[in-house]
Amino acid sequence: MSVDAVPDEVPARAAGSRARARGLTLTAIVGAEFMLQLDGTVVNVALPALQSDLGLSAAAGSWVPNAFLLAFGGLLLLAGRLGDAFGHRRVFVGGLGLVVLASLLAGLAPGVELLLAGRLLQGAGAALAGPNGLALLAVVFEGERRQRAFGLYSTVTGLGASAGMVLGGVLTWAGDWRWSLLVNVPVGLLIIVLSLTTPGLAGAGTRSRPLGLLSAALVTAAVGTAVYGLVHAAEQGWGDAGTLVPLAGSAALWVLLAVVDPRTSEPLLPAAVLAGRERAGAFVDLLLLAAVLTGFLVYLVQYLRGVLHFNALQSGLAVLPFGLALLLSTQVLTPYVSGVGLKTRALLGLGVVLAGVAWLARLDADSSYLTGVLPQIVLVGLGVGVAIVPFNMIILSAAPPEHAGVAAGVLQTALTVGGSLGLAVLLIPFTGGDGEIAGTISTVFLWAAGATVLALLVSVLLWYGPGARRAAPPERAAEA
Repeated sequence: MSVDAVPDEVPARAAGSRARARGLTLTAIVGAEFMLQLDGTVVNVALPALQSDLGLSAAAGSWVPNAFLLAFGGLLLLAGRLGDAFGHRRVFVGGLGLVVLASLLAGLAPGVELLLAGRLLQGAGAALAGPNGLALLAVVFEGERRQRAFGLYSTVTGLGASAGMVLGGVLTWAGDWRWSLLVNVPVGLLIIVLSLTTPGLAGAGTRSRPLGLLSAALVTAAVGTAVYGLVHAAEQGWGDAGTLVPLAGSAALWVLLAVVDPRTSEPLLPAAVLAGRERAGAFVDLLLLAAVLTGFLVYLVQYLRGVLHFNALQSGLAVLPFGLALLLSTQVLTPYVSGVGLKTRALLGLGVVLAGVAWLARLDADSSYLTGVLPQIVLVGLGVGVAIVPFNMIILSAAPPEHAGVAAGVLQTALTVGGSLGLAVLLIPFTGGDGEIAGTISTVFLWAAGATVLALLVSVLLWYGPGARRAAPPERAAEA
């Protein structure tokens, strides 16, 4: 080797080292997100075995998934601010550690009390890790790498939710319902080690700023009571006092927050995060899309089990093509459409979702999986994959770096609240008529199609309606 060739190897080695660091960073964040998404659905299939083993009623058993959802949704915004205040990696790793300990507690729980405590702590840990992992993506990656990272993140979000039902069925079938909780322990420890030893995450998102305890308490209570009210509505209906009182309380807390937060020295929800027509449209669209998709997954599984008589494992496998189509659109199609504007791609994706959901509205007692379900869920998966990356890019790329955690928290709160809203609202047509799934499922998807149309109208109005040309420079930078 000649002496002249040696200097050229130094930048090559440095570039290779940076590429490996980015790869490890992405692996840690995406792996954590996949695990957290699994936690939201992995126990759903194991519920019958869990209820039988612990002697729980159906109502008591329903709080095993709901306890996670309540803590997760209620703490997301606070967790995002914690990351902005104390460093995103520190809060991200701390959240993963809490998930590991909580999974151990829940998986070994001898009774329902410790099981629910473990699920609440799991949700709290997921809330700490989720938005701060997403904020790390926005801080560490730039340009085209950021778009690819968001694409992979969005893929595992969709795959994790559907794969959780498959994995829960497999683990319960192969061993015991406790395995669906204990599986987090080795996986979580591995991701923690990877996060602590990855150079790309060292110091990322570290800054010192006030937490704003009063605003943090108000927003946590407001979101938590809203999620509780929506969960209760999905179980007991909209007219029950357990639904109306929490929702009214949440509305009052939001009003109080709107009065108190702007008067603080550093608001928890600054205008830099929430203001702007493009971000507002993306937030609303994410909420509506989450409502459609959560209802789509939950009520479609009810149809598969109640009408097509699939067992738990078959039902999980039956919705897996949705996740695979999502993978295809985010990882294969994205490079080919990257030259198209973010807003145009988002609208195109929503249009494809609408086509798939409207097609599902033709389901009845005589439909088959191969012709009545499979093509439609593939279409929905493709549409979500095309739309979700632009939504994430519009929200996070235009948000100031010092508010990356809060922006990610607002994004994931929109997804969580939207999912709870979808379950509660779509329960109305699902339980209407004669109450038979075969007769009501088509109306469920008609309502879901209406929500998708609403998302399209909101996008068009906010992005292209009167005054849209006067968009602020940060939003135009996101589009670029």
